[in-house]
Amino acid sequence: MKITKMNTIRLPLVMVLLGFAFQVQAHYIWLEPAEGQARLYFGEYGDNLREKTGGRLDSIAAPAIQTNSADSKSTKVAYERKDNHIALKAPGNVPLIVQDTAMKVKDLRKNNIGVVKPMYYARFATNDVEAASSLDFDIQPLGNGKVKVNLHGASLAKVKLEIFAPNQWMREYQTNELGEVSVDTPWPGLYVVHVVYVEPVKGEYQGDAYEAIRHVGTLSLIR
Repeated sequence: MKITKMNTIRLPLVMVLLGFAFQVQAHYIWLEPAEGQARLYFGEYGDNLREKTGGRLDSIAAPAIQTNSADSKSTKVAYERKDNHIALKAPGNVPLIVQDTAMKVKDLRKNNIGVVKPMYYARFATNDVEAASSLDFDIQPLGNGKVKVNLHGASLAKVKLEIFAPNQWMREYQTNELGEVSVDTPWPGLYVVHVVYVEPVKGEYQGDAYEAIRHVGTLSLIR
C-alpha cells in the first residue's frame, strides 16, 4: 500500500475532526467466534447490524489477517466470503489481528470532517493481558478490565472509546494521559471495544489527496 504523508493540518480542523469522528460512518470491523471458527464482520455490533456480501461488506476488499503471537511467530490466515461475514480459516479461540487499509479516500466534507483516508483494524484477544500487536492502530488488553490505545506504537491520551456488551448495552469512556482506561464488562459474552481517531496528516492514496487519516479500530473480548 502506498500512502504519502504530507504536512500536519491546523488545530481548528483537528478539533472538528475529533468532534464528529463518532457521528459519521459509524461502521467498523470486528472479530467474533461462532461455531468453532473466527468470523470478521463489518457493521455495528451494538446495533446487531452485519453488512452482507454483494453490499457494503464488499468495501472490506483486502483484509490482511494473521494470528497475533507475542513470540513473532504469527501466521497469515486465509478466508472466504459468506453471506454476512468473512469466514476465517482459523479456530475461534486464538488471538487474531486484522487490518484493511485499501479503502479509497472518502469525501466527508458535508459532515464537516473533510477528505479522509479510512483505515480499519480489528483485534481478538483470548487472554486478559496481551502484548501490543503489530497493528498501527491497536487496542491492547492490560488485564483487570483495563485497555490501552496505541497509534504507531505510542499511547493515545484523551481519546474517546466505546464498549458494546452482548445485550447491546453501550458505555463511553476516555483514555487517560497514558492512553489507558478501565472498562466495565458486567455480563458474560462478547464485548467489542470501539475507537475512532483522526490523525491530522495530509497525503495521497491511489492518486487522491486526503486531509487526514481516519483510524477505526476494535478489540473483541469474551467475558
